[in-house]
Amino acid sequence: MKSAGVTTIIESGQVWVIAISLLVGAIIAFLVAGRNGGSSKGAIPSVKSYNDVSKGLQREQQQSDLSSADDGKVLSASQFRPFQILKITQASPNTKLIRFELPAGKSLGLSIGRHITLRAEVDGAKVMRAYTPTSRIDQVGFFDLLIKTYEYGKMSSYLHSLKPGDLVEVRGPVGRFKYSVNGFSHIGLIAGGTGLTPCLQVVRTILQCPEYNQDNTRFTLFFQNRCEQDILLYDELETLRAKYKDRLTVKYFLSNSCSESFASPRSKSADAEIRGYIQQNHIDSLMKFSGCQLVGICGPSGFNDAMKKLLVNAGHSNESVFIW
Repeated sequence: MKSAGVTTIIESGQVWVIAISLLVGAIIAFLVAGRNGGSSKGAIPSVKSYNDVSKGLQREQQQSDLSSADDGKVLSASQFRPFQILKITQASPNTKLIRFELPAGKSLGLSIGRHITLRAEVDGAKVMRAYTPTSRIDQVGFFDLLIKTYEYGKMSSYLHSLKPGDLVEVRGPVGRFKYSVNGFSHIGLIAGGTGLTPCLQVVRTILQCPEYNQDNTRFTLFFQNRCEQDILLYDELETLRAKYKDRLTVKYFLSNSCSESFASPRSKSADAEIRGYIQQNHIDSLMKFSGCQLVGICGPSGFNDAMKKLLVNAGHSNESVFIW
């Protein structure tokens, strides 16, 4: 038979064992919850819950997850945040320019050449699509997206159905484009349709933002479309071309021009208008690697592949061609 003193000691030891076990269990549960992106109120969702985030963004977000969600930034790389539509303008028969409101005194916070991801629920499914704002990266109070609708495009059709006052979920920034002041003396840009958006953002930013007022880079933009009414933001491009005529060259290519005056001596911009598609001789004339150290391309995948082949023939390599 055990004495009362021995029994007390044994029972005390059992209490300590139980207490330690409970503490270890609590720590393990906390770590597992954090690893799985716990859903408690006010918690920051783990970036792993979004399977479309690049590995680079995952690494960045693993660091930013340690800070508060209310970090003063307009955009979040891991969280979708709502932005209200201010204004909608019809840019072409199938394209709208949608302006979104930003907090007072704030810009979107994008780096040059980067884009954002929009998310919506369409027919019961989550749909996401990347877009590049056409507005300058330092624009305060709003940002603009150029949205072309497609017959089977769920996101574009959804966005075209919205009206001022509606909210859209946005996350970002996203992208790999990097640029330093005067990093290149001449940059080429080749756009097909709404692929104009990253090209225009880069041109606008470097030509107009105070941050780049010491930059002397020249630009040549090839803009491929089907017909005249498909040329997006034509007036804006012409304004930029006239204002920065020593630094910006724009060539419009139409595969199915409906106007007799297009590319004719009667046209106001005959020197900038070309009937047909972008061909090797056009690349060789203005975008050879020897005189153009970087070329950015944005358009449908087939268009991008075809343009890259022409550029390779003109002396370019993977290092001097960037595809958005």
